[in-house]
Amino acid sequence: MQTLKSINESNFGKYQLKEVSLDADKVKHYVSSNSPYICLLPFEKTEDNQISSVYILKYINPSTENTDYSLIVDEFDLDLESTSYDSVKRSLTEEAGLDIEALGITEDRIFYLGDITMSIPVNAKMMCYGIDLTNLSKDQIQFTRTLAKDHFIKDTSSIIKIGFHQLVNGDYSDSTILSGTFLLASYFV
Repeated sequence: MQTLKSINESNFGKYQLKEVSLDADKVKHYVSSNSPYICLLPFEKTEDNQISSVYILKYINPSTENTDYSLIVDEFDLDLESTSYDSVKRSLTEEAGLDIEALGITEDRIFYLGDITMSIPVNAKMMCYGIDLTNLSKDQIQFTRTLAKDHFIKDTSSIIKIGFHQLVNGDYSDSTILSGTFLLASYFV
């Protein structure tokens, strides 16, 4: 049985590094974020109110050079935004390139689905929001990454539409996508 010897913490801006020493000279490192995050899951439903498709982020992972997928993730800026609607609205504009005012997306089309906690590569907690894009003209829904803050994947990423059945079948293994899928499904059951 291992026993805890010590925990050393260091802060690096919005990140915290924890070094956990166990007996037998085993050391583990954990990186956590001190900032709150939100993740977005735009979706469309069928006429009988079933989830038909969702939009996720497709990007080239700069560390592996492989194609990866995730939900649209952004920081919740406590200084700029007084409500979650403000944060979702800003993130849809900045990270997804959607002009929600021009599309007519109002607060009643944005749903708080729950929290997602992830531990790899960084310990972080995210508030997950579903955005109902049902009945919008396909010509209106134009995602861009022109304002995206993540300069590592800004130019090599896009937001793609996939069938909800693909998520349920496990075709995308990213933990944020799987968590968001279950939250979205449970909201509309």
